[in-house]
Amino acid sequence: MRIVSTLLFACFLLTAPLSALADNNPDALKKKIMFDQKKLVVMENLELTDQEATAFWPVFTQFQEEQFMINQQAARLIVAYASTYQTLTDDQAAKIVEEYFNIREARTATLKKYMQKFSKVLPGKKLFRYLQIENKLEAIARAELAKRVPLAQ
Repeated sequence: MRIVSTLLFACFLLTAPLSALADNNPDALKKKIMFDQKKLVVMENLELTDQEATAFWPVFTQFQEEQFMINQQAARLIVAYASTYQTLTDDQAAKIVEEYFNIREARTATLKKYMQKFSKVLPGKKLFRYLQIENKLEAIARAELAKRVPLAQ
């Protein structure tokens, strides 16, 4: 993967939803920039034919919209945790754990749903390659996030 665009995307993925919540404003511009960065990474690594691209990008856009909403849920959870991590109660921690798994399940369900849609517009190897790209981007974002989120006290 292209290192620069991948790292740029991962950093933006982590900060856009969180800063949007902190500003308390609709984050259309931040969302567009994040979408454009991710699209660039996918374009650089998926190597679609014109015919594949015509069918792929509308599904990609729908998928990113749903993923963005899930990422917003995760950002709200992180913001809530950040405000209480030093004084976290057992009950609060249990609620965070439950919400964490709800978000993970939503991500997995959305990914599975869209992989079925992508399988109708991409050959098997490119479908797998796209899944790898998504997984790598998520892994980078999760690793960066893990560095920044403190352990509960």
